[in-house]
Amino acid sequence: MEQQENIEQEVKKKRSSAGRSFSSMLGKLDSVGESGMTVVKDNLGFVVFIVMLAMLHIANTNMAEDFARKITRMEKEVKQLRWRYMTTSSGLMQKSKQSEVAKLVQSQGIKELRVPPFKIEVTETKKD
Repeated sequence: MEQQENIEQEVKKKRSSAGRSFSSMLGKLDSVGESGMTVVKDNLGFVVFIVMLAMLHIANTNMAEDFARKITRMEKEVKQLRWRYMTTSSGLMQKSKQSEVAKLVQSQGIKELRVPPFKIEVTETKKD
């Protein structure tokens, strides 16, 4: 029983000493004295460095989001242009068929040949 009480007292002492050391550390940081100001001055460069890193991180994230939006917009535009190309290409293929060309030039009085083309040969005669 006495051992248990001794152990409890030792634990209480350790807790109270830890609490005192923590509160004394906070008291040192909260003080407006010269020692508190030197701690702040000594760590000011590190704080500025951390703030600059945070600003760079925010700027980088913003640029990445803008880039992702631009990529999405370009993908949609490429998809639309691909569909326009396929539509135009199929229309041109339809219009370039022989039967379609014959229909278009029929209004000008040109008709399709019913006989296959033939080669005309010219023989030269010598003049004496």
